[in-house]
Amino acid sequence: MGLAFIAACTGTQTTPATDTTVAAVEQEIVETEVGGVQVDNESDLVLGLSVQNLERTFFQGLDQGVTRQAEELGVELIVFEAGDDASKQLADVETLLDQQVDGILLSPVDSVEAVDLADKAQQAGVPLLAVANQIGSVEDFGEQHVYEGTVALVTNDDIDMGSKAAELVAAEVGSESVQIAIVEGAAGASNSSLRETGFSRTLDELGVNYEVVASEPGNWNPEDGGQACQRILNASTTIDILFSMSDAMTAGCVDALSPAQLAEIDVVSIGGNQQGIDLVKGGQILGTVCQKPATMGSLALETLVIAIRTGQVDQGLTFYQTPKITADSTADCEPQW
Repeated sequence: MGLAFIAACTGTQTTPATDTTVAAVEQEIVETEVGGVQVDNESDLVLGLSVQNLERTFFQGLDQGVTRQAEELGVELIVFEAGDDASKQLADVETLLDQQVDGILLSPVDSVEAVDLADKAQQAGVPLLAVANQIGSVEDFGEQHVYEGTVALVTNDDIDMGSKAAELVAAEVGSESVQIAIVEGAAGASNSSLRETGFSRTLDELGVNYEVVASEPGNWNPEDGGQACQRILNASTTIDILFSMSDAMTAGCVDALSPAQLAEIDVVSIGGNQQGIDLVKGGQILGTVCQKPATMGSLALETLVIAIRTGQVDQGLTFYQTPKITADSTADCEPQW
């Protein structure tokens, strides 16, 4: 089946996926039926994807999964990149609505601002599905909230991933008293607060004797992640554990640490990208949690198509499996980003 694919982005270039990543995507693409409904050729559908930032490898993986599933189903796909700019994403979604697309996949730059986008789609009668980040803040709407009137939220289980990162910490420190520093994601994204919730909740449940002595935003990218680590180290005399919410930020942190510091500080992460798996294999970090953005993107596209075809627009909250990865289990995470 052919793919009709229109890219409208900010002028940045997407880094081509490696052969390993492509192979992993082909292996991991979701092929199961959703809700028992078989999806046939949907070549008459035109769908939009508004993605946060295609310079970030996670969203390259997400875009790849959506695109491959669209190709499989013969769906025309219009892709807009927001460049991590909420106002740009608003304009992009308005353009998609003006073009009268049949449905929209939205990966919100800002959970709070995304409420307005969802409301606009509902007013226009266009089904909208949130992917990778919830619509509506955790503070106002609760954890892992499916915004009323949207098709679904297809995402990582961010609370569970934070919990698994905490399990990595607990397995390492046992009953020792430890000081922990956290490298967060971007302000405004629900992912950060959800991962912190799972992390701290599980540390408490496991009886870990800890204190969070520093927390800095790393904005999901290596450069800012490295700078966040430098600020943490400059302000804190003792750090035993560094919890980074993204392998991309973790890679920047590892580069920012001296060999002596890296020998003294245990690092746990979330991501499962090629950098993260390599760091686990090399013994530079204790472990990570495996995200599969292409699998998530494929599932999101298929869920939206089924909702449009069946009229069952309330598909709810949908997760995929994100295993905990250590040096002994890297084979369980074939990187998709």
